Amino acid sequence: MVIENTTMPAISKMILRTLLLFSLFASAAAQAANITVTTSRNPVALDDSFHLIYEADSSVDDDPDFSPIYKDFDVLNSSQSTNMRSINGNWSMKKTWDLAVIAKTVGKFTIPPIAFGKDTSPAIQVTVTNSSSPNSVSPDGQSTIPAKIFLESSIDKKTGWVQSQIIYTVRLLRTVSIASASITDPVTNDPDAIIHKIAEDNYQTTRNGIRYEVFERRYAIYPQKSGQLKINPVMFEGRVNAQQPMTIFDQFRMSGQLKRLRSKAISATIKAAPGSINLQDWLPASEVQLLEEWSDDIQNIKTGDPITRTITIAAEGLTAVQLPDLKFEEIDGLKLYPDKAITEDRPSSSGITGLKQIKVAIIPTAAGSYTLPEIELQWWNTKTNSSERAIIPEKVLTATGSATTSNIVTTPALIQTQSTDQEPAVIGEQPPAPLTAMAAADPMWKYIALAFALAWLITLLLLFRRTRGSGTSDLPAKTSPAKLPVKPAIAAVQKHAANNDAVHTREALIEWARAAYQYEHINNLSQISERCSPQLGQSIRQLNESLYSKDHLGWSGKDLLSQFKQEQVLLGKHRNKHSSTLKPLYGS
Repeated sequence: MVIENTTMPAISKMILRTLLLFSLFASAAAQAANITVTTSRNPVALDDSFHLIYEADSSVDDDPDFSPIYKDFDVLNSSQSTNMRSINGNWSMKKTWDLAVIAKTVGKFTIPPIAFGKDTSPAIQVTVTNSSSPNSVSPDGQSTIPAKIFLESSIDKKTGWVQSQIIYTVRLLRTVSIASASITDPVTNDPDAIIHKIAEDNYQTTRNGIRYEVFERRYAIYPQKSGQLKINPVMFEGRVNAQQPMTIFDQFRMSGQLKRLRSKAISATIKAAPGSINLQDWLPASEVQLLEEWSDDIQNIKTGDPITRTITIAAEGLTAVQLPDLKFEEIDGLKLYPDKAITEDRPSSSGITGLKQIKVAIIPTAAGSYTLPEIELQWWNTKTNSSERAIIPEKVLTATGSATTSNIVTTPALIQTQSTDQEPAVIGEQPPAPLTAMAAADPMWKYIALAFALAWLITLLLLFRRTRGSGTSDLPAKTSPAKLPVKPAIAAVQKHAANNDAVHTREALIEWARAAYQYEHINNLSQISERCSPQLGQSIRQLNESLYSKDHLGWSGKDLLSQFKQEQVLLGKHRNKHSSTLKPLYGS
């Protein structure tokens, strides 16, 4: 095969060009990459993000390692781009790395060289100034332009007690649009501190003649150790658009500068419980109350019939888990069946009110008068810094009827069928056995016992047929409005209350409640207070206490009459409430 000479120059040129290109790339690779670093702003405010821009004019040895930056700056996001261009037939390549960062603290920082494989970038100095405050300040100390957005925080007291409540408030004030915004929760130097968010609010306020939109969040903090409690700064992060006015579409606008704000750190001094106080009884609160209700008249109970006592502990400034259990002493002639306690935390802008409610079924087994001892709670008043007592005075319970009857009806099965409130948690108890002992001594008692047993069975059969016919044994039967007219009952309540006739007012209230709430099985004032408004419930409680108090205190129907009239207006908003939740406190 013969190759013509005319082709040789073309092939040679192609080979030479290829070799030349390889040599150019090899020489470029042999040289260290030229890397530059610049900032979008310098100095920069602590609150503001800025950009670190790295550029290399040739192919760098490897991908960069930006980890040295993380010590003093947070990297919010990053991007990478490559640009190639030709000038007069000469090709060049440039790679760019763009990092959006925000400083962690104020000061002067040196961003160290960044490794790109064997290549490195130069170091650079960055100055970070104080974050924005409600007013920008000039170098001469004079106030200049108010800040358009800032964060502030506060606590309700500088000194508190261990395990007591401290209210921490953080506010974001702004005159600009924001989007993609978030505020962190507070963190303290006490790792065991309990923190509850209790309220959020949006409102407007005026500062120095400027109208601000305010977002406010409140927390209840319970320190668990004495000493200095430090609440670390909370942080706001979001996009701020200072050029556009605020609109309802702010939350959907993703444009604007990414901005970060920090509140100031706050400290409080936490004191230990006084040495004279038993830590098991340590209840630091602004107010503690002991409340009680009875399902029926405690001065006229039949032996064997259950009566329910409801005791509520209400503590302002404490959570429900901090409230103690109550112990009930055994009393000869009475059977006590305490139910499981119901707890609830009620948060508000002023703090948390912890509630614990205990229901106790009490059954007299013999006729007589029984003294229920005083119930007392020791607590520490954080307002007056003094020890106080919450007390339910002793009560006298009077039972009438035969002991024989009580021995029969104290069977747990009958307790459940006769209960008008929440069924108590009855511990399995065997019926008393006097009948068996008497039968062994005298055969006549066998026939008497048999007669009582037959009567008991007949009673159970009648109860079964009655409950079966009503469709349930637990819920009261609903009565048609036509059978229970409301207007006469309303008139009766108003008449007797105006005359300060407590006894007849009680009877009229029961008739009214049966008609108004359409439940014929309302038999006492306690059942009414569970369904009515808290204001009327308080007046009914006062009536009940006057009727059944030991001293038979006088009673005025003026307040009840006023609340009763308001109840007629609010009746459509307040329906039957049969649940295990705690009802509103009297006087709340």
